[in-house]
Amino acid sequence: MKSKDNGEADDASSLTADEQMLWHALKALGEAALILVGREIETATQLSGADFGVLSRLEDLGNGALSQQELANSLNWHKSRLSHHLTRMESRSLLRREPSSTGRGVTVVILPAGKTAIAAARPVHASAVRTQILRHIGKSEERALLALVKRLKTAD
Repeated sequence: MKSKDNGEADDASSLTADEQMLWHALKALGEAALILVGREIETATQLSGADFGVLSRLEDLGNGALSQQELANSLNWHKSRLSHHLTRMESRSLLRREPSSTGRGVTVVILPAGKTAIAAARPVHASAVRTQILRHIGKSEERALLALVKRLKTAD
């Protein structure tokens, strides 16, 4: 449905032009940040942004190992997406999957090549985040963004 000239939606089931613009801007912000930072990581280290996400979570959340389900949850990925990605990373000897010690599920373990790769990528990631993203955000914008994220995380 089209919105009225005054910016109001014709009914409650559609967004106004201003709401639509804000919604697309929020999506574009996240996508642009991931693309800009991911591009620098990949250029410098041959790790994709997704590879960096997997390896960093294995180290940061699991001290080198996490259940495949915990890893999927932390990345907010569907299990089939994660499984396919882990297969590609296993073929590059960055990690391995092994049966869980509990006998239920699979544990993903970072390998020495994965540890070396993530160690090389971390300073690139930090520099890219600072130069590509953070330098464009003022202190008042930073506080507003953090407050918004906090509200969205606690919203029902």
